[in-house]
Amino acid sequence: MIEPIEPLRRFWHTLIPLPVKYGSEFRRTFEFLQKSQHGSREEIESYQWQRIQALVIYAYIHVPYYHQTFDRAGIHPQDIKTRDDYRRLPVLYKEDVVENFELLKSDEFEKLAPISTVTSSSTRDGLRLYRSEHSEIFRKAIVWRHFFNIGFRYRERRAQLTVPLNFARNMYEMPVDYNENMLMIDSRAITLEFAPQIYRRLQAFRPKMLFCQPSNAVMFVEYCRQKGLPPLSIPIVYVLGEKVYPEYHEIIANYFRGGIVQFYGNRENTASAGDLEDGRMYINYDFCYLEFESTDGDPVLGQPADIISTALENYAFPLIRYHTEDVGVLHGHPDGALRNFPVMEIVGGRGKDLLLTRNGLILPQTNPFLKSIKFDRYKRIQLEQKSLDDLVVRVVPTSAFDADSDRQLLESSFTKYFDGQFKIAVEVVEEISRTSAGKNRYVISDIAIRHLRESLPKK
Repeated sequence: MIEPIEPLRRFWHTLIPLPVKYGSEFRRTFEFLQKSQHGSREEIESYQWQRIQALVIYAYIHVPYYHQTFDRAGIHPQDIKTRDDYRRLPVLYKEDVVENFELLKSDEFEKLAPISTVTSSSTRDGLRLYRSEHSEIFRKAIVWRHFFNIGFRYRERRAQLTVPLNFARNMYEMPVDYNENMLMIDSRAITLEFAPQIYRRLQAFRPKMLFCQPSNAVMFVEYCRQKGLPPLSIPIVYVLGEKVYPEYHEIIANYFRGGIVQFYGNRENTASAGDLEDGRMYINYDFCYLEFESTDGDPVLGQPADIISTALENYAFPLIRYHTEDVGVLHGHPDGALRNFPVMEIVGGRGKDLLLTRNGLILPQTNPFLKSIKFDRYKRIQLEQKSLDDLVVRVVPTSAFDADSDRQLLESSFTKYFDGQFKIAVEVVEEISRTSAGKNRYVISDIAIRHLRESLPKK
């Protein structure tokens, strides 16, 4: 039942056009980006190089970490005249960010209106960092440019199914942001019992876009099928945050009967790329600079490589040549491309894969759980499902790790977290092997992938 106040609330929030609410800087940036995406390859690369040079000069003058790092490497900003010169700068790893957190802040930090954020934890505990207010506005304009390019406009209906809604009264609330005209669904509410309520809410809301992580969407589809609910019609399924495996793609496409659009980005705001109508993923070169390197640090084209990224607009907390811990393939500028941006693809998982229990698929969202027990004595963690009943928790410890008590703590905590659905075995190892594509996998479950393949509609 709609409360009497709801129509008034909707009217009040939609009285002012959305780009006006976003502010004049957003409108100027969006107008610039709409034009710049149609520039020649030379124009786009020239603009990007100007932004790289400006960022490097600023970082050397205003950011202690880079001043010290450049001096140790014997590099001055004036020496960086080509992209090959730029590659001489040391790669910034997540461990470097943790160890040099204060030194990475600009001496104009407060002036740049920093916004605190925490990354996801596909390969390690969430990483705390900052984005300037300007870079956040630029990011929003990039997102809306992509929305416009795929046929989605301001205040058209969209549903978001991505993260826990910590501001909501409970995980089952499903509130509507009338300002954005967006139905928000807590990812924790995706259960077999609650799936029909989510289904009916989506059916009534009739979104043009479903904004989601692939594994969340697949879990929801699986539960809807178990409840005998027929496919929904949603024109655009906008997926991000994870690799879209072929099994995921087919399940989502068959159930929602819409086009699937992939977006690649990160919470650090150092990477940004999205699909256009030709199915290619174009790098937003006016927002970031992505390098694709072998493990030896050599540039790689057409093969899986480490993605090294630079955020061009974040001067408050610059991330220059930042190792994303993602693996991708750079395809360059193929014939027939719709834009003069380079084309790429993501290879391998990004950490939020599924497990299969006797009750069905589950998404192990263990980061909030690990934070709740204040367990900070590991470098990396990996879950590997050996059977329906057996789960290995693989841990790379820090020097503070106690082999006996901490192993028991992990075993009992994971047993409780999974409600006794698995027999937990904790393995303490020196390192966790990467996949053949060079990616750190958080979850390994061949049994879940087989289940997905078997659940695909028979042709």
